[in-house]
Amino acid sequence: MGIVQIAGVAILSVALILCLKELKATFALSARLAAALLLFGAALVLYVPVLERLRVLFSMSDTADYATTILRSVGIALVCEFTAGFCRDLGETTVAGGVLLFGKMEILVLCLPLIDKVLEIAKELLK
Repeated sequence: MGIVQIAGVAILSVALILCLKELKATFALSARLAAALLLFGAALVLYVPVLERLRVLFSMSDTADYATTILRSVGIALVCEFTAGFCRDLGETTVAGGVLLFGKMEILVLCLPLIDKVLEIAKELLK
């Protein structure tokens, strides 16, 4: 799907959600979730070829450990941003903040081995 199709889906989804909100508010939430998942899925489809290309590039340079950590961090950030945006749309800004905080902490924990490697390299350079 290209950006024109995604924009069309988004506009139609918003129109449907607004109509459902007027008629039956409980269905609007389901439509909002379906639209968000559809858009997230479309973004994921675009992400897969990029992921494969980056894996090939990193494997050629013997930095596969770094690639795995970077790609996992990007995935965590995307999922957290998507979830937090959905929570904000529902008026739950506190929950959205909690999701973002947890995502940042998870990325930090994921990167700890890389930080250790960088510090080891710096230590070797200072000798």
